[in-house]
Amino acid sequence: MGGLAWSNDGPFTLTSGEALAADRLILLSSSTAKYADGGEEPIGLTQEAVAITKPVAIEPLDGKIHKVTGSKAISAGAAIYVTTDGKVSDAAVGKQIGILLEAITADGGKAAAIIWGPRGGMDFYSSKKSIIEYFDDMFTYDTTFDWAVVEDAGATGGDKITDAVGGVVQIGCDGDDNDECYVSSKAEVFKFQTNKRLFFEARVKLTEANTDDANIIIGLSDTAAADSLVDDGAGPMASYDGAVFFKVDGGTVWQFETSNAASQETLTNAGAFTSGSWHTLGFLYDYNDGVTASVTPYVDGVAGTAQDLTISGLEEMHILLGVKAGGANEEALLVDYVHVVEDR
Repeated sequence: MGGLAWSNDGPFTLTSGEALAADRLILLSSSTAKYADGGEEPIGLTQEAVAITKPVAIEPLDGKIHKVTGSKAISAGAAIYVTTDGKVSDAAVGKQIGILLEAITADGGKAAAIIWGPRGGMDFYSSKKSIIEYFDDMFTYDTTFDWAVVEDAGATGGDKITDAVGGVVQIGCDGDDNDECYVSSKAEVFKFQTNKRLFFEARVKLTEANTDDANIIIGLSDTAAADSLVDDGAGPMASYDGAVFFKVDGGTVWQFETSNAASQETLTNAGAFTSGSWHTLGFLYDYNDGVTASVTPYVDGVAGTAQDLTISGLEEMHILLGVKAGGANEEALLVDYVHVVEDR
């Protein structure tokens, strides 16, 4: 019988032909793994750091979400290419190998990217995509098919598209303490799974009517209902499945929380909140061993401490965007875009 007698969709092992760092692109050189350099065509990504002549686990390049190492500061959404020592760059040398999903702020910084295989590999834009991707630039705002709204009775702040370059949706609440408004995707189409990575990002701004008063929530949650933000600055609801950024009444920082029902892990300072400034909030869900995931938050491109999340029992999730008044003032959350990418 001709051909290979086995197949493997997951990591494979090679012998290192030089000392290798984790999350670097490699090629096969005389049956050993060595760094791919500018213009070369990689076959995979190292999963670990190893010395020369040691076994090294390699992730195949398959059009899915992988962690890469940058050679410089690179903006989210940039086309990326191989450069020296298996790093990536936005300088167009050789073939494009992927798309960067998060910003890299400096040489050696790591971020999530969609990486396709050598010699073109899987066509990212083919009908058989290996990912699901949702992007809303808020050019329009449709509450019939796309978005659902939960708000206090008689609320005047409301939710609406607003005139702004690039498209912006405004989510507002009245000038009553604990008045609230939430906008969520109608369908729960995202899920933290045991074998699929996920990336979330949103760009938002809120100019506080009174210093430190506003409460904000941004992220993914299986629950999108009244009191998704608990009254009086108490933060997110006590039980939900998901991961969210939030800012509370009296606070000046973004907090980040992962939650499996009532089991929650909270990073109390994921980055500074500045009233009147745009903030880009993102997180990368990595399923790790398929039992306990690692969820890394990013505020304006800077990574925070990864939070653990038990995967078993998690439900499908909505996108959740909301604001709650912390005093007798109207508050208005502006959302420029929402982007979610998940392995199919």
